[in-house]
Amino acid sequence: MSWRSTEVEFVELGETFIAGLAVRSPKRPLGALRDHNLEEAWSSVLQEDLPGPLASIYIDHAREIDSYYTQVVGYRCSSIDEVLRGHVLARVPAGRYAKFVSLGEFPDVVAGLWEQLRRAEESGRIVRALTGDFELYPNAFRIDLYVAVVPPRTGETSI
Repeated sequence: MSWRSTEVEFVELGETFIAGLAVRSPKRPLGALRDHNLEEAWSSVLQEDLPGPLASIYIDHAREIDSYYTQVVGYRCSSIDEVLRGHVLARVPAGRYAKFVSLGEFPDVVAGLWEQLRRAEESGRIVRALTGDFELYPNAFRIDLYVAVVPPRTGETSI
């Protein structure tokens, strides 16, 4: 695998808006690499003149099933006024996020990112809030993943 990661960083963020095309993913767990519907959505979005940087957001998690969610692929924006015709606007609330960074080439950069998240969950370093997670793509070789996490209780410290 050719990817490089950084340690998890905890950040407090304001609400985040991402607009684009929605793909409901009932059969593909978070982090899986191939999804025909997702690839079609990205292909369509990338043909447009986007008003903001590339991004995607994971919303509408079905906790009881542990694999259903909606992913909106598109661009980060600051208001509904920036949303292109035919696109949806998704919002994640302000809160505490674990930030993961993966550097490398596709598809390893994606696999590396979700491996970091899996390890952080399994080790107990994070507890996901499932209120919405998002990815930003600063360039073709980097993905920044922000995962909403449950804040530590008063008196606890993060690892």
